Amino acid sequence: MKSRISTLGYYSLALSLLVVALFSGNSVSAADHTKHKTHNVENADVLNVKLHTEPDKITAEKPVSLMFHLTDAKGEPFTDLMVHHDRILHILIVSENLQTIGHIHPEDFESRDMLAELEGVYTVQFTFPYSGRYIVAIDAMTTDAEYTKHLYVDVTGDKEMPEFSTDIRREKMVVGYTEEGGDRFTKSVSITEKKGASKYMVKMSVPDKIKVGEMVHITYHFTHEGKPVTDLVPFLDAPMHFAIVSNRLDGILHTHGTVQMGSMHDKLKKDSLHANRKMREKTSTTGHEHKGITPDKFGPTVMLMTTFPEAGFYQIFGQVKHGDQILFPTFMVKVEE
Repeated sequence: MKSRISTLGYYSLALSLLVVALFSGNSVSAADHTKHKTHNVENADVLNVKLHTEPDKITAEKPVSLMFHLTDAKGEPFTDLMVHHDRILHILIVSENLQTIGHIHPEDFESRDMLAELEGVYTVQFTFPYSGRYIVAIDAMTTDAEYTKHLYVDVTGDKEMPEFSTDIRREKMVVGYTEEGGDRFTKSVSITEKKGASKYMVKMSVPDKIKVGEMVHITYHFTHEGKPVTDLVPFLDAPMHFAIVSNRLDGILHTHGTVQMGSMHDKLKKDSLHANRKMREKTSTTGHEHKGITPDKFGPTVMLMTTFPEAGFYQIFGQVKHGDQILFPTFMVKVEE
């Protein structure tokens, strides 16, 4: 009897430790969004990416299929991706003049090939608006780590890309684009062309001087028809998405904004509910899903905290949602040594 009680006690302790580990590993706060800007250097080379296109030659204003072949360090297909921010793979495309942005995912397209994904091949469609060079970055997550990789594509065609120019205005009129359903918008967006369905004013507040390596607190304030926008809604499981690119075109930082959650009690309550929900939720692809905590409605302010690794000009592409409108508020900052 004593031996049996000891055995039961052992299993009870093990079960308790497992529950604690599950809650500790799955409790996500709004602050966790800022961690997306620091990736595990040890795992930087574990994910290998090769890009194939159909057709092979990419021409401006003509659709192309981008097929990303993901393999691990052993050359095996990389298939254990988690759903994070409502998508299994985030693909960011930015033109070398820092004026065009695309943010797309395999799930955005009816032609998604699930069988190919079991072989580590993930496909999206895109139409590059200008000839010239583009940086293409992917953002993926597993239960162990988050990975970011980037590569470049050169686009031919008669429609030439405008030259790079600086614009350090802190207040702009920004247009909204009607979503394609389910937080989808698969077209390229030019920050200089105001062809959207609605208009907003966005003011960016940032320190007068930004220095390399120092944490910077940036706020965005949204108004529509002269009134503060207090009913922004989550977009891809975050208050706001950001793609930060320097004029060196040496990488894309995909990170996320935060909003004030109210009292600490409310935050802890949301964290607890989130941890319980995550234990119940499963995805049809991998069985794992990473979700953040975002209020159902918020505004008119969204915050971003980030650092800049080198001096130069950086374009900060934003993406936020109001009703069925997706906004791309984009501002440039200068970083000094």
